Amino acid sequence: MSVFEDLRAALQRRSDAGEFPDFLYGPVKSIAESPDTYGDREEIVETLLMQVDEYETYAESGCCKTAFDSEDIKVTLKRLGYPGPVGSR
Repeated sequence: MSVFEDLRAALQRRSDAGEFPDFLYGPVKSIAESPDTYGDREEIVETLLMQVDEYETYAESGCCKTAFDSEDIKVTLKRLGYPGPVGSR
C-alpha cells in the first residue's frame, strides 16, 4: 500500500468511528486522492497520516500533549500547499 492508500484507509476508519471532524475530512481526503499532486511531498503526507491515526479532539488538554489535534493537521495541510480553505471547530 502507498502512503496515500494508507491515509485514505486511516481517514475512513476514523470517520466511521466518529472520531474525525467533518471540517477536516474533505481536505485530508483531497490529499489522499491526489498522489500525482502531492507525491513529491510524501514525507509530509506521512506526517499527515500519523496525525490522522493519532488524532484526538482534546489533544491539547491536560499536562502533556500525547496526540494530534485539528490545529496540527491544519499546519500540515498548509505545509503540503493545500489550496482550499480549512474550516474550524
